[in-house]
Amino acid sequence: MNITGAVSVPASREEVWNMLMDPMQLCKVIPGCEGARQLDETHYEAVLSVKVQFMTIRSRAQGTLLEAKPPEHLVGEMVGEPTAMAGAFRSHVTIDLVPRSTLETVVQYAMEITMLGRLASLGEAIVRSTSQKLSQQFAENVAKLFSSPNQS
Repeated sequence: MNITGAVSVPASREEVWNMLMDPMQLCKVIPGCEGARQLDETHYEAVLSVKVQFMTIRSRAQGTLLEAKPPEHLVGEMVGEPTAMAGAFRSHVTIDLVPRSTLETVVQYAMEITMLGRLASLGEAIVRSTSQKLSQQFAENVAKLFSSPNQS
């Protein structure tokens, strides 16, 4: 399943890049992120909790920064397993930061999400709907983070 989107934020490309590279800041904008930490220069781990229709799925996820061209382009992958259900997910994410001006950046993102096992049995319509809501929430959270007076 593929999801794409874009959001314009009132911040320089460098500020947005720094937020994306900081696990604590990034966790603030990822819907359902309960905690994240950097393991080394390209590896991360996170705990995610996502409400899907009638249940909440809590997962441990491992993230890898596959490609980085500061401050304009990054590619990452996240692989996770729910803590209380059989299955797994993999998300491949590409983010491009396009400056609109010195104080405005467009965050363009594309995600390819794959689910296996019981997660996949939830049905594509439910998963697609939830993923689209989370994608929209991510965009809104990024915009809010840079619109608030206390960005840190």
